[in-house]
Amino acid sequence: MKYPEKAANGDAGEFFFAYKVASVLKWPCRLLDIDIGIDAQVEILNEDGTSTGSFVAFQVKATNVEEQSCRYVSERQLAYWRELDLPVFVVLVDLSKERMYLHHVRLDKAYPPTKKGAVRIDFDVAKDRFDKKSAKLITAAANEAALAHIEKYLSEVREGIQSIRGEIARTEAYGNPSELIETMQERTSLQEKLAQAQALAGALGIGSDRCKDAEQELDEALQSLRDHMVECNMHRDWDDDGEIARFVAEGR
Repeated sequence: MKYPEKAANGDAGEFFFAYKVASVLKWPCRLLDIDIGIDAQVEILNEDGTSTGSFVAFQVKATNVEEQSCRYVSERQLAYWRELDLPVFVVLVDLSKERMYLHHVRLDKAYPPTKKGAVRIDFDVAKDRFDKKSAKLITAAANEAALAHIEKYLSEVREGIQSIRGEIARTEAYGNPSELIETMQERTSLQEKLAQAQALAGALGIGSDRCKDAEQELDEALQSLRDHMVECNMHRDWDDDGEIARFVAEGR
């Protein structure tokens, strides 16, 4: 059995990457046995060595050619990385000099395709070199991804808040109690979305301020809805099952 040079370089690159992450950053690095477009997963730790709950994915590209500062990947692979929930970095490992460089794959970055249907990943050998400062770059990418997940829930909450305010304004002008009742009933879904955002923020240690702002805005919008329904005597005239009265009581 032969051990092809390409396979040897690939293995050396992955082991070197894991060694550097563990020795320089002191973070756990898990090399993946199955090649699905990701070679490793790194867990980000706080300065005291406790887990932040955030993970980052890495694809390692190794070379023995000095001064090589780019790699080519397929458009399909790039699309796969962009679809992942985790932030993804492509790592160029220069085995000849025992150095490595990081490139954060971003949704807002343009990767022009080549004539052969690949895309080029460029590395700045001066700015992208891996060292202790890379911890800030990796952590920032993880925080950005975490906030994006939290914002998915909060954006729905904010849309619901605008819907509540809009419905109050419409009924003040034209009067449609049934639509106000539907708006009131939708509050449970908004509160669940907010709770999901809060749970995620608590687990990841980021975004709690945004959740607090959204919670305050939602509480204010619901209180405005209660006040308006009381002013319209809906808790007396449109409350066959007592649901409006229970809603009004929530604000006391």
